[in-house]
Amino acid sequence: MTKHESAAMTYSSKESLRAREALFKLLIEYSATTDERERSLGLFVRGSLLARFLAIADVYKLIVEKPGIIMDIGTWRGQTAVLCENLRAIYEPLHLNRRIVCFDTFTGYKGFGENDEPTKIHRNGTYKVGESYARYLRKLLEVHERNNAMGHNFGKHSVISGDCRKTIPDFFNNQRNEFVALAFFDVNSYEPTLEAFDAIYKRTIPAGVMAFWQLTRKGISAEGSVYSEKIINKYSHTIHRCATYPGLCYFIKG
Repeated sequence: MTKHESAAMTYSSKESLRAREALFKLLIEYSATTDERERSLGLFVRGSLLARFLAIADVYKLIVEKPGIIMDIGTWRGQTAVLCENLRAIYEPLHLNRRIVCFDTFTGYKGFGENDEPTKIHRNGTYKVGESYARYLRKLLEVHERNNAMGHNFGKHSVISGDCRKTIPDFFNNQRNEFVALAFFDVNSYEPTLEAFDAIYKRTIPAGVMAFWQLTRKGISAEGSVYSEKIINKYSHTIHRCATYPGLCYFIKG
């Protein structure tokens, strides 16, 4: 099986990786009708992936009583955004103005410079999914909306392609009414992380949430460096980590 570069970094043992391969094989071999296959996805969700889902839910619940949009910076394949749409349908089904805005180049990481420590799997151009993926993700988000409560009110969410250092300021300039309740960051290069944070923080509500996927990862230093050098003593906040998925850290704006 050809492995994606995202699978190259792991804390799992060889035995665990073999078990994962066995699980993938069972997923492919699973004999069921299409509708039954969709309802059976829980059979194949690994504990570590479920932990990630639960962490996103824990962060989402922090904003249920707060207004504002959700931004997913470095959305990649859009899993966090899709989960947030479904969490919206569960926790606040009548909140039709909870818009989700996804940002990515879709052509891979961009903006690695002198403040970064690029690696074989984290450097300019890795994690690309192709420019056409933005269109696919828009369609996927819309289909999820139509499947959820108040499904007739679909098309709320946006997928924006390009360098976030330009696309985020452009978004706010064009959408002067928008303010942020929750933002996820997964850009992994220093300058784009810093510039995205600066632009979003100004439009984040009091007690809004900013979540970072790689804040404490030793091998991916951009988020931690931005936090240590530019945020920790400058912006009023409290910082937390998710109980089920410690790699996801977030701070609440003071």
